[in-house]
Amino acid sequence: MEETILITGKHSAISDDLIQESLNRGARVFATHDGAGEQPEVPDTIGDALTYVAWSRRSLLSARSMLLTVDRESSGFRRAVVVCAPEGVHSPLHETQSALVEERIDLSLKGYLFVIKELSAYFLRNGGGELSILWYDGGAEILAPLDAAIVGAIRELARSLFAFYENEPLRIRGFEASDAESRAVARWVLDSIFDKSGKSVGRWIKYGRSGILPFRH
Repeated sequence: MEETILITGKHSAISDDLIQESLNRGARVFATHDGAGEQPEVPDTIGDALTYVAWSRRSLLSARSMLLTVDRESSGFRRAVVVCAPEGVHSPLHETQSALVEERIDLSLKGYLFVIKELSAYFLRNGGGELSILWYDGGAEILAPLDAAIVGAIRELARSLFAFYENEPLRIRGFEASDAESRAVARWVLDSIFDKSGKSVGRWIKYGRSGILPFRH
């Protein structure tokens, strides 16, 4: 049976690698793109294996509409990856404009909460599914204060989700990676999702240069 996976969240290099590695596995992929921009082109050689769907991180209604589209075009799906990544604000906190803080919080925390909320509801309505949350910072040695606050919130969100849905047919896992080799990280994430699904559920798993460091909160 053909596997179907939704890759959403903030677009970054890891998103493209997750898409390509999923296609290499023979999966059908739905990926989101910013509704304010042009839809990415899908090469003819890929055909129906990859479908892009518009999604605005600022809107709960957009998240809901995006999932309805994916559900309709896929005839139901059971796997999703939400990519969380730094917002690119590198200034010290005291030099970061308040308006910029508000904008980035809207795009990141609210955007992630909206889509995770809708995915959780969708999977529960349809008898279950697998939700994976990935934080990937591209190999940053130290995060700017705003990004550090965001990743801390994402970790604690995952910890809470593990507890709240432990006895539900919703399988949740979290990944964190700080490595410049995004393709290797993408393979590691998808190996955990497709090949080691049972071992990674209910865990926040950290990927490092010295090895893979799993820990459960």
